[in-house]
Amino acid sequence: AAPRQNSRYQTYQRMWNYMQSKQPSVFVKSTEEGIARVLNSKYAFLLESTMNEYHRRHNCNLTQIGGLLDTKGYGIGMPLGSPFRDEITLAILQLQENNRLEILKRKWWEGGHCPKEEDHRAKGLGMENIGGIFVVLVCGLLVAILVAVMEFVWSTRRSAESEE
Repeated sequence: AAPRQNSRYQTYQRMWNYMQSKQPSVFVKSTEEGIARVLNSKYAFLLESTMNEYHRRHNCNLTQIGGLLDTKGYGIGMPLGSPFRDEITLAILQLQENNRLEILKRKWWEGGHCPKEEDHRAKGLGMENIGGIFVVLVCGLLVAILVAVMEFVWSTRRSAESEE
């Protein structure tokens, strides 16, 4: 979903208008030119996710910011009415279901030398993150018990003194 001049989404229209107005031009002729621009200047490059992942694995100075703008699958082009269409479709589905495509992807794409990227998504809180809350809670509980005992002792003494 690259920004388009006549997109029905206002956000994409605004992106297109902004990109068109910039000088020097923000458009590049190739992926390599876009990556070189990212590495050498303050430039953000909108790139198809599979290519982005491949280049990030091979150049540790590249990263992805934010999520995907759009998701699309891949297909194999065949002539209309091809007798192989259904067989190939089933074979691809079986490869996906058996996780074979992921295994093949790792085999051929793991050639990169960059360490696995950190996951920048929000993570759940663990005990080490919220342990302090329990300490404060227990301290508050102990203070409340101490105050209650002192009030009980004080009121018991007052009633004993008033009975005398």
